[in-house]
Amino acid sequence: MNGFGLSERKTVVDAELAVAHLVFKVADLKRSCQFYSNLGLPPFAVDEKLAIVELRGGTHLLLFEVGLAGEEVAESLTGQFHERLSERFDLMIKGKGLNELKKYRLELISRGIAAGEIPDESFFGHHLFCVKDPDGNGITIYTSHAF
Repeated sequence: MNGFGLSERKTVVDAELAVAHLVFKVADLKRSCQFYSNLGLPPFAVDEKLAIVELRGGTHLLLFEVGLAGEEVAESLTGQFHERLSERFDLMIKGKGLNELKKYRLELISRGIAAGEIPDESFFGHHLFCVKDPDGNGITIYTSHAF
């Protein structure tokens, strides 16, 4: 997959905005905290019905237990190659290379996380694989910018 037909690539050096928070409603806060910890993203604050996970760059993932958040947990498909742009969010490892992604994937598998295969084709210059969190939220994990 080589993109959406974009002919020019522009790099934003100093964007005015950044993502502050992503909010997930989860069925079991403890189980979700363990899952994200196994990805390498341990929560830095956990309350009875809320956990806060800090991502690289200062973005926070807020995990609300369903009872506090309201509505039922929405269904999601896993990742780019199952249905384009169906994941709730994606993550990017520090490494740029395919070997670094393979190593990270194997580490996740050793921690009990079901990690999808790494496709032969890249997506906008990124190698990737997909996982699901305990609530079925699809997450695509990419190599860093390799342009």
